[in-house]
Amino acid sequence: MPAIDSANTDAASVNEAPASAENGRMVGGPAFTVFLSGVMQGSNVESVLHAQDYRQHLREIISAAHPEAEVVCPAELNPDSVAYDDGAARRAFMDELDLAARCDVLVAFAPVATMGTAVEMYKAHEAGRLVFTVSPMASNWAVRFLSDRVFGDFAEFETFVFDGGLGRAMSASLAVSEGPSG
Repeated sequence: MPAIDSANTDAASVNEAPASAENGRMVGGPAFTVFLSGVMQGSNVESVLHAQDYRQHLREIISAAHPEAEVVCPAELNPDSVAYDDGAARRAFMDELDLAARCDVLVAFAPVATMGTAVEMYKAHEAGRLVFTVSPMASNWAVRFLSDRVFGDFAEFETFVFDGGLGRAMSASLAVSEGPSG
């Protein structure tokens, strides 16, 4: 399947994971799931994909800081999706939407308008999940109103993760979902 380069994701390098719980790393904490959402076909009219290397870059950032996180990637679950017939494509799309709503966190990469990503963001948002988006389109309503936070590039997201932002947000989200104790 041909790829179209949509962004240079090689620019940022993954830092070392924070060593202490003060930095938001959930040392000994509960595991959580992260759904990697992002541009696949975008506005391409042919059955071709944008470059998908950003998925590995996001996985590396998240896994380095949060080894307890299970990172779920729909491109890995459906590697030949552009060749699917309508029935298989519909099932894969609907299953991915359900999965986006079930994961604890959705991290989206939207360097260009991407309808599938927007729907995944909506499903996660409506399910009360955390949504973090890496996109230069911070004024786009779908990006703006469905995201808990928008990052202009990978470096901003990486800093957020390694400064403990993801861990603190996940801890707060788990505390809210468990409700008051006692």
